[in-house]
Amino acid sequence: MSEPATVFLVGRREGAKRLDRFLQQKIPGLSRSRIQRAIRERVTLSWEVEPRCATPVRPGGEVRIGYSPLAETPLALDIPVIARGGGWLAVDKPAGIPVHPVNKVRENSLIRMLRRQEGEEGLRLVHRLDRETTGVLLVAGDSSSASCLSRAFMNGAVHKEYLALVRGVVPANEGTIGLPIGQARESRVHTRRAAGSGQPALTEWRVERRLADRTLLRVVPRTGRRHQIRVHLAAIGHPILGDLLYGHGDGAYLELVREGRDRREAEGAPRRQLLHCAKLAFDDPQSTRRVEVSAALPEDFGRPPVAEP
Repeated sequence: MSEPATVFLVGRREGAKRLDRFLQQKIPGLSRSRIQRAIRERVTLSWEVEPRCATPVRPGGEVRIGYSPLAETPLALDIPVIARGGGWLAVDKPAGIPVHPVNKVRENSLIRMLRRQEGEEGLRLVHRLDRETTGVLLVAGDSSSASCLSRAFMNGAVHKEYLALVRGVVPANEGTIGLPIGQARESRVHTRRAAGSGQPALTEWRVERRLADRTLLRVVPRTGRRHQIRVHLAAIGHPILGDLLYGHGDGAYLELVREGRDRREAEGAPRRQLLHCAKLAFDDPQSTRRVEVSAALPEDFGRPPVAEP
């Protein structure tokens, strides 16, 4: 069996174009440096010429980009199942595990680990949590339940509660953030979102406990925008502790990413963003009864939350 690859056919009008420019046109989302690296390491040409960035492509020829197999060591980690029902199960997602395959993580994504653990290849994600976020994650057991639960999330029929440990002392006891959320167009970080323009977004919060330099909030997102809680809390001046992306500007974020976890630990910062999905309430797709599932607060949050009078 041949190794997996993406093959691009060179058209008649593309003759004599530089190889790097040809590929940049075919894969516009790939940076120049990644294209150059791919040409050095993974590109072959059907006309048997050593590929270089300046190599002219030939009409009728093929440019082939091969994929190196990923070397993943399976994690010896059980995903805690906290509730089951007809056509669904709810797990307590650990920190640091992406919910679906991404980049160099395939077999150690949560959905693939859970399929192996449960012996059920039909398990399907119906919503997601960020890689560093912990707590209740709902998974469908079949296509019918997946469709039903996905619609429930899209229509706002699933009640979600999060606990977030944020920077600074929040003075008010509760509040609502109604800032729209969209792409941060001026940011150098393509994953960053920004408050102020874009899609409507609504987040409610209330104080669970205040400490000397931080506050534990219970947060209820009424809409489901990407990074909504993180963006909204940063927008009111109280970013989530450990949130590299929304707790820093572009320059500091990129520097921290390059230096990795060692610098975070040296500075006494949390190893991850302290955001936890504490509760989900939804209608069982088969019985239609209302179900509520909760996940205990992880140890890295510190003491259990105590409600203030």
